[in-house]
Parts: sequence; structure tokens; C-alpha cells
Amino acid sequence: MNYYENLEKLKKINDQLKYYKTIEALMDLDQWSSLPKQGSSYRQQVAAFVAGQKSDLLATDEVKSLVDSFSAHTQEKIDDYAEKGLIRSFLFRYNCTSRVPKEKLQRVSALKAVTTGKWIEAKEKSDYSIFKPYLEEVFSLKKEIAGYIDPSKNPFEVLVNITDEGICFDEIVKEFDKLKTGIKELLKKINSSDVTIDDSFLKLEQNPQSMEDFARELIFELGYDIEKGGFSKVPHAFTTFMGPKDARISTYSNGFVSLLFTYIHESGHAMYAYGGSDKVNEMNMFGGNEGGFHEAQSRFYENIIGRSYEYWRHTYPKLQQKFVCFKGISLDDFYKAINKVQPNVKRTISDEVTYSLHPIIRFELEKEIFEGSLNFDDLPKAWNDKYEEYLGIRPANDAEGLLQDMHWAGDYIGYFQSYTLGNIYDGQIRNSILKDIPDFYSKIEKGDFKAISSWFEKNIYCYSNCLTAGEIMKKLTGETLNSEHFLKYLNDKYNDIYKFS
Repeated sequence: MNYYENLEKLKKINDQLKYYKTIEALMDLDQWSSLPKQGSSYRQQVAAFVAGQKSDLLATDEVKSLVDSFSAHTQEKIDDYAEKGLIRSFLFRYNCTSRVPKEKLQRVSALKAVTTGKWIEAKEKSDYSIFKPYLEEVFSLKKEIAGYIDPSKNPFEVLVNITDEGICFDEIVKEFDKLKTGIKELLKKINSSDVTIDDSFLKLEQNPQSMEDFARELIFELGYDIEKGGFSKVPHAFTTFMGPKDARISTYSNGFVSLLFTYIHESGHAMYAYGGSDKVNEMNMFGGNEGGFHEAQSRFYENIIGRSYEYWRHTYPKLQQKFVCFKGISLDDFYKAINKVQPNVKRTISDEVTYSLHPIIRFELEKEIFEGSLNFDDLPKAWNDKYEEYLGIRPANDAEGLLQDMHWAGDYIGYFQSYTLGNIYDGQIRNSILKDIPDFYSKIEKGDFKAISSWFEKNIYCYSNCLTAGEIMKKLTGETLNSEHFLKYLNDKYNDIYKFS
């Protein structure tokens, strides 16, 4: 059978895998938005069934034959990026699932519903002991799975590579060490500054519906397309990718300014997810690169654009008109308040400077668990010790500490590096966009986001996950990963705010 006949077969298999992924995404959204508590038992059965179907789809002789054929084919000779990406993605997915016993994959899917419920209970009671045995089982299972995929590597390295395909594990460790050191030095400068920032007015709650309506206005202006994106209500904000032109933003209700940044963040995810080219969408290669590169898209809009002075020169008069309590507060004071550096025990509400330390802490703890140098009895103390060492604060209880979010309960192990990788990528992306659009910040100040949206569509979105993050960054910057650009951005911005030099 020739290459093009095999390619057509591969497309059909990939279509089916995407259909299953859409079903899983719908179930995931439903679990967080409306699944009744007593419905979780049956949902476990359905999740296990879908996982089994996916596993069976890749366990046929036909698929094995396709793997052998495409593995022997030199991918460098393929000119079409979507075609090449389809093959690379297929071979990568096959290697990550075909070696793992079906019952292990089913157990992971079924366990998510149980561990999520136990995490909710443990967080409500601030009692790690409730969650601990389930967390141990999840880590043990993930370690087994990593061993099946590649027994020659550290299990944690395997899991990290599943999330952030193609990036060198040692490179992550190296850049995280550089970033951690740089942020600690920056924090010392900020802490020694005489500048004081009042952010008390940000704690004034407004009408939640009015704040939500305003948040939606902002993301529509940034380019969020309501014909491709929807909205849901959940306790923990996230974005779900259902199809090539279907990405759902899920947020909670509150009347604080922080909700604006939540919406902007999630819109960055959604625009990337549904922004693939027609060629990409025809091959069902939509959704973008999961992991660090997806986080880069959301955090670029949230921080590089959304927390810039220029953005609020354009947006602040509208906020003042909508919420009269801000009329007596100057733009400068508002800008400083939304960028105030104040270490927090909770990652999701952390400032732009200290945020990266939170995922680094989680990454280091996971690394120690898989290496065997940290056990689950000592995990809460290890968590709290790192927070005290890196951020100068100590969680008061388990709910503030390692139970603060659902990620470990939701099978996001080997994922947390993505949040900090996203920031590193943003420093590099910002450099690239400033070269192509020198008046980038002037356009933001004028509320002209079309050229910026077009740049992302042309340089990043169009490829979706047909190119790895490293390949896209190489095309844009000539580098794969370099934290120096993000550190320079932070130092320049916060020197302007805190006047420490």
C-alpha cells in the first residue's frame, strides 16, 4: 500500500480519536458544571468505557502496520506542515498509549471522578488525610504508566514530555533554576523599594452580573468570537476544546476586577484552540499544543496585554463609566494596584512576578516524589517549607496549601511546569511581535487589536498542534527555551513601577 493510501487511513483513525477526545471534554465540562454528586459512579463507568475504546482503536494490526510504515518514512522530506504534524502526532500518541495495558488507562479515567470527589471533601474540611490515599494511588498509577511508555527514562521525565512534547527535561530544569534565581533577586529589589501601592479598592465587590458583562465586552474587543466560543459556570476557571470551531470558556461568578483577568486569560486559550487554519481543521488537528504553549497564549493576553499600562489607558475610562467607585481613582494608581507584587499562598491570584514560583514549587515536589526522596506523609510540610523559602509565606492549613487546586485530583501530574513554561515563552513571543509590530503598545492604547490578532493567527494559531512548541519558537525566535527575555521584561516593567534602580 502506498504512502497516500496509508495517509488516508491515518486521517480516519485520527478523526475517531478526536471524536473520543470531544466526548471526554464534554464529560469533563459536565463534571465541573452540572454533574450531580450521585451521578459520579456511572460517570466513572462511561469514562472507563471511552478510555477503553480509544485504547482498542490503537491496538489493531492495521494501526501497527501504519506505525511501521510511517516510522520508516523520513518526516523531514514532508513539506506539508499539517500532513507532517498529523504523522508526528499519531506516532507520539501511539507510543504513549499502545505500550500501556488497557486496564491501566481505564483505571486512570475511572479514578479521576473518585479522586476529584475526595479532593473536594478534603479541601472543604482542610484535611489532607482524606485525599492522601487517593493521591498516592494516582501517583503510583502514573509511575506505572510512565514505565510502560519508556522504562529507560525517569517516570517524571516521561510524564512531563507527554504534556510538553519535544522539550528537553534537563532544559526545563536549567531554565527554571535561572528563572527562580532571577525572580528572587527581583523580589529583593521590590521589597527594598520605598514605593507603596494601595490596592484596597480592588477588593470592593461590584455587581457580579455587571462585572461579567463587562468582562465579556473586553474579550469580544480582543477578538473572542462568540460564534466559535461559549460560556459556562464552574467553581474553577478553565477552557474546554470541543471541536475545530468550538472552545468553551468556563468561569465562576464574582464582582471583583480579578474576574476581568480570568476572562482575558481564558479567552487567550480559546482563541488559540479554535484558531487553526482550514488545512489543520480538515485534518482534525485543532486545539493547539497543550501544556506550556497553550498557557503562553492565555497568559500573553492576560499579562503582556491585559496588565499593560497602554491597555488600561484605553480601557480604564470604560471601567470608570461602568463602575462609578473607580471615578475617584487615577489611572496610575489603578495600574499600580493591578500589578502590585505581594506573595500569596494561592497560585491563581498571584501577581505576575511571583506567579512562576508556584508551578516551579509543584514541579520540584513532583520530581522529588518520583525520585523517591519525598514521601506522601511529608508532602504537606515539604510544600509549606518551599513556600516559606521561595515566597516568604507559609500556608495556614491544607486548604491553603497543597489542596488549593484540583490538578492532582484531575490527573494533571507532570503538567505544572506548563504554567511557568508559558511565561518563559511569552518573553520570547513578546520580543518577536515587537520586531514585527514596532507600534504594538501604541495599537493597544488605541484599542486596535486586529493587527495583533492577525499576527497570532499567522504565526502561531494557524499551526495548531501540527508543530511542537519548540518548532514554533524556533521559527519565531531561533531559540527553543530562554528565560532571560521574560526576566528582562519583568525587571523593566517593575523597575518602572517600584523605582528600585
